Amino acid sequence: MPVADAVILAAGQSRRMGRPKALLALGGVPLVVAQIRAFEAVGLRVTVVLGAHAETIAAALPAGVRRVFNPGWEGTGPAESAAIGLAGLGPALLTPVDVPPASAADLRALIAASGPAVLTFGGHDGHPVRLDPPHGAGRLDERLVTAARIASEDPDRLLNLNTPDEWAIWLRERHGLTAVGPLA
Repeated sequence: MPVADAVILAAGQSRRMGRPKALLALGGVPLVVAQIRAFEAVGLRVTVVLGAHAETIAAALPAGVRRVFNPGWEGTGPAESAAIGLAGLGPALLTPVDVPPASAADLRALIAASGPAVLTFGGHDGHPVRLDPPHGAGRLDERLVTAARIASEDPDRLLNLNTPDEWAIWLRERHGLTAVGPLA
């Protein structure tokens, strides 16, 4: 069964960042929108899992993006949000919102994989990942133990941008930008 969907996990509170990570500005748009555009550019339908800041993030999402809500976001983690977002889907790509968008080449490599797969850089697992049904609850790392590893040339595959300093450093080093403005 071909991959037709991508799921972005955006249910967390973003405590360390101090504001919703999904709304951080990247190229003049919220990070979650940049993620959506990357997935849509390779033909995938996108689901965003919301929790904390649901109304604010949902207001920034383009029309046509499927929105699902993790009602237990305060007491659950990424595995539960993934199960909610993946429910009813076939093979799908999955990423947390706090990872820079992947290149079309990396996304196509995951789509072309014959089963579960993980992008890697320098031998380390990164994001996004490809998951195949059944999509139940459970630790994602345990589900991916036997997954194919696909080497990426992008060191950003390993990032999780959790703090204002990490975000500012990444913007400056990778894009020559500074973190300013209402979405920065």
